[in-house]
Amino acid sequence: MTQKDATDRFFQGLHKVSVEFCGKDSPLAQAAEKAVSETSPINCVNAQEALAQIPEELREQILRELHAHLRNDIEAIWDQMPYAVKTGRPN
Repeated sequence: MTQKDATDRFFQGLHKVSVEFCGKDSPLAQAAEKAVSETSPINCVNAQEALAQIPEELREQILRELHAHLRNDIEAIWDQMPYAVKTGRPN
């Protein structure tokens, strides 16, 4: 798994969770979607800034859910294992 893959997974997860908590038309969900669809450093920064702008309690809920989403992504975990077989994986 490359750094780009990890970044993509983070923003895909952020988009999914932000839609659940804030709605698809929220500035956070839109910024996260743009970070996924048009990968560039500025879009990633804009999504992070949108996350920083929401109320702290909501931000903590979103980050908790995002952490759970990423923590349970078996494919991402497997890809981080240095000696993991890339074909015939259990996932």
